[in-house]
Amino acid sequence: MRVIDRHLAWQVILNSLLVLLVLTALASIITFVGELNSVGEGQYRLADAALYTLLYVPTQAYQMCVIASLIGTVLGLGELASHNELMVMRTSGVSVARLGVSALAGGVLLLVLCVVLGEWLAPPAQRYADARRAELTGYNPNSTAGGIWARDGGVFLNIREMSGRNSAQGIFIYRVDNAHHLLAMSTATSAVFRNGSWILENVRSTELGAAGAVTVNAASREWHTFLSPGLLSLFTVDSGSLSARGLYQYIRYLRSNDINADRYVAVFWSRIAQPISLLVMVLLALPFVFGPMRSATTGQRLVTGMLIGIGFFNFDSIFMQSGVVFGLNPVLTAWLPTAVLAAISVIAVSRIR
Repeated sequence: MRVIDRHLAWQVILNSLLVLLVLTALASIITFVGELNSVGEGQYRLADAALYTLLYVPTQAYQMCVIASLIGTVLGLGELASHNELMVMRTSGVSVARLGVSALAGGVLLLVLCVVLGEWLAPPAQRYADARRAELTGYNPNSTAGGIWARDGGVFLNIREMSGRNSAQGIFIYRVDNAHHLLAMSTATSAVFRNGSWILENVRSTELGAAGAVTVNAASREWHTFLSPGLLSLFTVDSGSLSARGLYQYIRYLRSNDINADRYVAVFWSRIAQPISLLVMVLLALPFVFGPMRSATTGQRLVTGMLIGIGFFNFDSIFMQSGVVFGLNPVLTAWLPTAVLAAISVIAVSRIR
């Protein structure tokens, strides 16, 4: 039985990786062609566009994992069915459920790859690619639209530009009471984060009281806040480029300041659900292999897998965004598509004779 387990798992893994390679290559070509329009802006050159595309490969591979697992499983097991290998296994007394467990073993290894891509490789590579592109083209998203805004209880922080990982330019700090009346305002030309606190330079502070406004100037001042550079960096990237851990930290920050975090909660749980969706896709392939697709050609299996995978991807995205718009439970909007697909897969597998 171990030989059958390894054989089926290997077919699932090999074909899924081949499909993932092809889909990622196609996505990278599209990205590179799109970047050609930006070549020549500032110091952005053709080699920079190629490096940008290369750095986006982990992100694109992560996005394609679920679709690749379905198509790869359909193709791999379909080939075994075409050569009657699966029929021989069944006539030898191996049940469909047992064959499904063997296929899922390969899916688990693909799940590990998906998690590694989504949590450790894709987020830092994508952030570096975006930051490097912005630097070379001369576009700094932090210096437009008012810069970065953040809140620490009754203190509102505005940073016009992050000039480095631990340094900033143009700092405005507003302190308000519970009724949101302005109590004080401070400005600083620059700031450096050192030893757990910000060192503000060229500070001008104005306190508003009953006797009027009192202004004090200082060459430097230490400011203690939990708004570290690591947390502020979450404000400058798209939620899609954050790992689940980064999303969790951002959600904690939003909730601690009474800010609606439903959108990011939905994205967070969607990240958790994606590896499970990968396993569900492997399971969903079984009814097609043992059912109507048993004698289908490779092209027919490929088209079927792509239609189902792309359809699920679009439905999942649309349903999650609709949940945010209509105020639905974010956990429900993240998990319902996967739960429905899992139920359909289990029912379809149970009907195989």
